Amino acid sequence: MGRCDLVLIALKATAREALRELLPPLLQPQTVLVALQNGLGNEEWLAEVFPNHPVLGGIVFGCLTRTAPGKVENAGFGKIELGTYRGAREGFLQEVALRFERAGVPCSVVESLEAARWRKLAWNIPFNGISVAGGGCDVGEILRDAELSRLAAGLMEEVASVAQSRELPLPEDWTEQMMADTARMGPYRPSTLVDFLAGRSIEVEAIWGEPLRRAQKLGVPTPRLQTLYALLRALDRRCGHREIRPS
Repeated sequence: MGRCDLVLIALKATAREALRELLPPLLQPQTVLVALQNGLGNEEWLAEVFPNHPVLGGIVFGCLTRTAPGKVENAGFGKIELGTYRGAREGFLQEVALRFERAGVPCSVVESLEAARWRKLAWNIPFNGISVAGGGCDVGEILRDAELSRLAAGLMEEVASVAQSRELPLPEDWTEQMMADTARMGPYRPSTLVDFLAGRSIEVEAIWGEPLRRAQKLGVPTPRLQTLYALLRALDRRCGHREIRPS
C-alpha cells in the first residue's frame, strides 16, 4: 500500500497489539490515525505507541457483522461520529468527514470525542454484554424479556451517571431513544455475541473493564456494570478460542 496520509483502524481492541507491526509501513511524518473502534482507551493507546502522529476517533453506529474475511454485513443504520483526540487540525477533521459523506456514509464532527464514546457505550455495555451473559440472546429477545430489558435500562442509567460525573451528560431521553432504535433492529445479534459464539476473544476490557475502572476512580457506583464485567471476563477466559453453538 505504501505511505499514507490517513489510516483507518477497524481492528477490534483485542487485536490492537498487531498494529505495532501493521502500521509502521503505512506511516510518514504526520500520518493521521483514525480509531474506528468500540470502547475506551483505543486513542490513548495509539497516542502512546505512535506519539508523533495525530489521532482521531470515530464512533460507528451500525448493525455490523463480519461474516468472513473481507466481508461485512450491515443489518441497519449506518453513520459515523468523528472527533479529535490529539493533534489534528479542525480543517482536516472536516475534510475526513466530507470524504465519508462522499462515499455514502453519513458522518458528523463532534465537539467532544469522549462524550460521543460514552453515548455509544450506553448501548454497547448493556446489549453486547447481556447478549453474551444471557446465553446467546439477540437484541429483540432482550427487549421482550421484562427482566433483561430492565437490566439493560439500568446499565444505561449507570453509564449516564458516569458520563454526568465527567460533565458529559447524555441527552435526557437517551435511554428511550436507544430502546426505540434497538426495537427496530429486530433479531440482531451484536458482534460481541457473534465473536463469542465463534470462540473468539471479546472486547471485555475496552467495553466493560475500562469504563468500570473509570467509574471507580470517579467514585460512581456501578453495581450492574461490575457484575456484568465479572461474568464476561470469566466467560471470555473459559470459553474463548473454541466454537460454541447456541442452543
